[in-house]
Amino acid sequence: MTKTPAFIFLLIGLFVHSLYSQTEAVFVEKMRLPPKATHAETALHIAESFLGTPYVAHTLEKRPEALVCDLQTFDCYTFVESVLALTLTRKASGGYEEYQNFLQKLRYRNGKITGYGSRLHYFLEWKHQAVAKGWLVDVTESLGGLKIQPTIQFMTTHRGFYPALNEEKTVAEIQNAEKQLSQIPWFYIPKNKVAAIESKLRDGDIIGITSGIAGLDFNHEGFVVRKGARAYLLHASSDLKKVTLSAEPLADYLAKIKKHSGVVVLRINE
Repeated sequence: MTKTPAFIFLLIGLFVHSLYSQTEAVFVEKMRLPPKATHAETALHIAESFLGTPYVAHTLEKRPEALVCDLQTFDCYTFVESVLALTLTRKASGGYEEYQNFLQKLRYRNGKITGYGSRLHYFLEWKHQAVAKGWLVDVTESLGGLKIQPTIQFMTTHRGFYPALNEEKTVAEIQNAEKQLSQIPWFYIPKNKVAAIESKLRDGDIIGITSGIAGLDFNHEGFVVRKGARAYLLHASSDLKKVTLSAEPLADYLAKIKKHSGVVVLRINE
C-alpha cells in the first residue's frame, strides 16, 4: 500500500507525541528523587539515575529547528545540558514547562530559536552563556588553569560533517559565532596537571574536556564523581553506547586519549 504524505506526517506526529509523553514521564520521575544538600549533589543524583541510558548521537538535528526534549537517549553534550536543566527546574520548584524553558535558555543563544545557527553548537559558547546567566561558575582559573585564546573554526572548515551548513545564511551565523569565540580568552587545565587538582574537584562539577584538534574547543563533557581521593567521570559514552562511570580516574582517562588536551571545571551556582 502506498503511503500518502498525510499518513506519513500522522506517523511522525504520533512518534513525536509519544517521545514527549515518555520524556514527560521521565521528568516527573526525576523530580521525585530525594533532594540533596547542594544543587551540585542534586545534579549528580539526577545524573546517576540515568546510568545505563542509551547513547544516541545527532538527536537534535530536526528541521526546521525546534526544541527537542529527550530524556530517553543522550550524547555527552545533551546529557550534561539535560541534567543541568532538570537541576535548575528542581531549584525553581518548576514543572515540565519550566524544564523546557530552561533547556531552551541553555541550548540557544539568548534563549531564542531562530534556526540552526542560533543553537550553541560549541560547548565554549554554551559555557560562556551559562556562566553569564549565573547558573554556573567557571572555577578553572582558581584551580591553576592556563589562559588560552585558540582560533575556533572547526564547523565552517569541516562543512561536510554538518548537513545543515548548506545555506550561506547559516554558515555566516556559525562563522560569526566562531569569530566571537576566537576573540575571548579563557582558561583550561592541561591534562598532565589534572591529577594534581583532582582532590579539589567536587561531586557534581561539570567537566568540559578540551580538544587538541585544530579549530575545535571541546571533545567531551561529563560530571565529577568522587571516590576516595580521586575523581571519576560520569558521562554519556560513545564507545560504550550508554551513560556510564569511567573505569579509571579522570586524569588516567584523559591520558589514554590523545585528542583530549585538558579540562575546564564548571560548578553549579548555589
